[in-house]
Amino acid sequence: MIDIIQANIDKFFDPLTLTMVIGSVLLMAWVQNGRASIGLAFMALLNCGRDPFAESGENATLICRRIDFVLQEDGLVGLERVKSDDSFVRRLIAQLLNGKDAKTFEEWARLEENSVRKRQNIPATYWSSASDIAPAIGIIGTIIGLIQLFATGIDPMKMGPAMSFTLLTSLYGLFVSHIIAFPIHIRLQTRAEILNTYRAAVVQHTIAIAKRELLTIGPVHFSPAQPLRAAG
Repeated sequence: MIDIIQANIDKFFDPLTLTMVIGSVLLMAWVQNGRASIGLAFMALLNCGRDPFAESGENATLICRRIDFVLQEDGLVGLERVKSDDSFVRRLIAQLLNGKDAKTFEEWARLEENSVRKRQNIPATYWSSASDIAPAIGIIGTIIGLIQLFATGIDPMKMGPAMSFTLLTSLYGLFVSHIIAFPIHIRLQTRAEILNTYRAAVVQHTIAIAKRELLTIGPVHFSPAQPLRAAG
């Protein structure tokens, strides 16, 4: 199999057809996931193969224990000394340090966590879409090639290029889907799950601290205005 490919490598590689397939896949995945998705998808490739906290060994239990230790020693003011490799956790701790009341902090933390989770999931979703779209793009190319093939009749000199285009588009669609996009999707999804689970645990812990350490403002109840009575 390898010998056949090596001997006919020029027949398996058509730069124009490959560019058309990859470009169509990336474009359709971008349309499906929004204008910011393609930039985030390619930026995520820089850290695709790295564990989020491989170097620091950071995890939710460690951060939560650091926070508790600092609170026991120095109170909320000491939270300035708690460091994290994750920018979201740093913002969360800073917000807790400067928080005025527990309710406001909880609302901010929930909204921010949801926003960060959505952004974290975008790259994996983009590459998942690319993986799903690529075979369809290959089939579309195959159908176009077959139409061209049947349009040429039985002329052997014209059948070759049309048949080659027909088979290569399917090959490239499957290659982009199963060899490129799907493995990237799995890796980014795993990374997103690690980060989202970690952040959710820290959010829960800091909300519990806020309810204990910060002022709790209850719901405001409004009473309907009483009509004024005429004097005398």
